[in-house]
Amino acid sequence: MQARKKWPIGVAAVASVVVAALAWSYCSWNTNLLGAESFCGGRMESGEVQSALDSTGRVSQVDASVDAQRPTFSCTVERTSRFVGGEDQRVTVRTSFKEGAFPFTTHVWKTPASRSYFTGGATGAVSQEFGGYVVLPEPCWGKLRGDRGDGVMAIVEAEVENGAVDADGLARLLTRSARQVAAKAGCDTAALAAAPDLVAPSALGKTDIGNVCGVRGFTLPKKAVVTSRAEPGQERVSEESADTWACDLHLAGSAKGVVSFSATSDKNFVEAAKNARRNSDTDSGDSGFVGREEAVLHCADSDVLFAMKGNVEYDGALRDNGIRGLANVEVHKATFQNFLDATAADHSCPRVTIP
Repeated sequence: MQARKKWPIGVAAVASVVVAALAWSYCSWNTNLLGAESFCGGRMESGEVQSALDSTGRVSQVDASVDAQRPTFSCTVERTSRFVGGEDQRVTVRTSFKEGAFPFTTHVWKTPASRSYFTGGATGAVSQEFGGYVVLPEPCWGKLRGDRGDGVMAIVEAEVENGAVDADGLARLLTRSARQVAAKAGCDTAALAAAPDLVAPSALGKTDIGNVCGVRGFTLPKKAVVTSRAEPGQERVSEESADTWACDLHLAGSAKGVVSFSATSDKNFVEAAKNARRNSDTDSGDSGFVGREEAVLHCADSDVLFAMKGNVEYDGALRDNGIRGLANVEVHKATFQNFLDATAADHSCPRVTIP
């Protein structure tokens, strides 16, 4: 029987050192071992950031604008890794000021039906693709916005770069940050006391051209459809939230156009929208105010905001089809009018005509 070969003590010691060094390097690169427990003066906790990013790596602060005496802040944290966990990922959480019903009317906040909406407590939503927001209590708006105007609300928002996030983790991170801001500003409320439950978005489904977005009788005007470039294809409808309904119409064709429709009775957005449009050229009467792609109507139970927006790719398809300038405006008006006509009864709202 052959004797087992013995390694020299020196070789074994070197091997142990190499293994230990590799283990330490792995932990340094891919875990938060001995890393910071919080970032940006305690505005964000390491564990909450890791939970939101939902990926392996080391979390570190890369940028901050924080004054311990002021509620407003901005904090950017990065998750880095080697060998595992994919490309580096960043999340920026900051206080911000938005005009009107920004999540439903601006191109920055895309596809409202793809978001997970908060239920109960604070108003907010998160998207696994790009981030989220939570609206600060209304008493905070005047304290924080300065001379920005009555139609501007104060929020805490998160912007994510590279990769998806965990919706529940991001909601917790946002709510905690918002709670800190409100407490420092002296306008905290019970709505921010706990992490919210979320209503997840639905799956994509095929569009029924006679009942677009599942709304009976809702059809697209003929000129709103561009053959082979922007035709009814698939849609995602978010209807489980108590006060917000949204639909993203993903049009089939080479343009990759998306048109989104929304209706919400959330008082934060309704009041901000009314204040933002107070001196605009939109029609305002006994029924509410009505614009080309936005309306607030006085309905049976409460005021309801209705909104529509198309992405730049959709507008490009219309222009390429010869629909430009005033003709483009008329197509958008006709589409929004069809939406209002089809949804008014569902919300016990008056029928109105876009001026």
